[in-house]
Amino acid sequence: MNFKCYDVVEIQGKRYVVTEVISYQEFIIEKTVNYTLNDEMYNNELGTHKGAKNWTEYGLMPVDGEDKKWLTIVNGEKDYCTFSETILRSTPPKGYKLYDKGLQRVMSVNGESKARSGDKADYKEYRTIKNDKTYVFFMEDWHGGLKDQAQGERIRLADVHRRRDQAAQAVSKKSRNAARRKEWTRLGLSWGIILFFLGYLFIGDISWHELRDEVGFPYTMEERIKDSYYYEPQGTKDGLMVYTSKQDPNATAIDLIDAVYGKVYTIKQDTKSPERWIVIYTTKEVSVISMVNGTTYVEVGELKNLSDSENTRIATIRNDSEILLRYAYMVELKNKQGRKTLSNIIKD
Repeated sequence: MNFKCYDVVEIQGKRYVVTEVISYQEFIIEKTVNYTLNDEMYNNELGTHKGAKNWTEYGLMPVDGEDKKWLTIVNGEKDYCTFSETILRSTPPKGYKLYDKGLQRVMSVNGESKARSGDKADYKEYRTIKNDKTYVFFMEDWHGGLKDQAQGERIRLADVHRRRDQAAQAVSKKSRNAARRKEWTRLGLSWGIILFFLGYLFIGDISWHELRDEVGFPYTMEERIKDSYYYEPQGTKDGLMVYTSKQDPNATAIDLIDAVYGKVYTIKQDTKSPERWIVIYTTKEVSVISMVNGTTYVEVGELKNLSDSENTRIATIRNDSEILLRYAYMVELKNKQGRKTLSNIIKD
């Protein structure tokens, strides 16, 4: 069973539009299901595999809603597939056992996606069975600094239905046209510096930074810090620039989220630690916010510049709140009321 971008599918009584199609190749390690989480063993044995299999991952946006889902279909599997969603949890739930792990590589990408052909990640898959249903938990450690986690269940392929009725065709056409308009806007504005500036002059309700974002040169957290009087440079640390902030950690995080228009990859926040850690990831940057002796510090830079030790340190920061991520979501959706409500809660 294969789908294309803008196909409409129905799963568990709800309709979704396929917005991205990502093809992967994974390398399976011998006797994976019996391995423990021994990273040294994993690294030593990663070079040997019993063969490769391919799968396709479909990004699904609900026709009525905003909660993105993922449908994963492994080539050759005729009965079951995986239906999941991205979550912030960094460890598998209690009762889940390691089922598989290995190295995966992105082979091709279609549609609006953050993935790129050639991207690689170490993955681990955990499973548990409850009430005759198989539940899954995935961890992906991308070669470049980002980490993904997803949780879901195994469902029957027969329960995934392609819809082609009039309503489905209307939704498909609307999604396709919206994507085309966005792409043409980017291409048109990117071709010439003259059109770029004319667009800025004539589009009265868009800011300079928003225009940059539209043409593929988004404003960054590091640029925001350099442009603002809130921050003072303090040097470098493990590949990141270090600044002090005149605001507390929450207000600093809000400032950086606003600067990138809410377009973050994920956010971790440890509200119970003395340092009040906050980590903001975009697709290319990371900022680490903390408080030490009453002073707010911000470490910021590109993910590719992170040292191994810094990457490990950031990975150990726990996450116990999703409110900043919810705030970023409201900012990206331009939901002013939701943004204001969450901002007040965060600052309190």
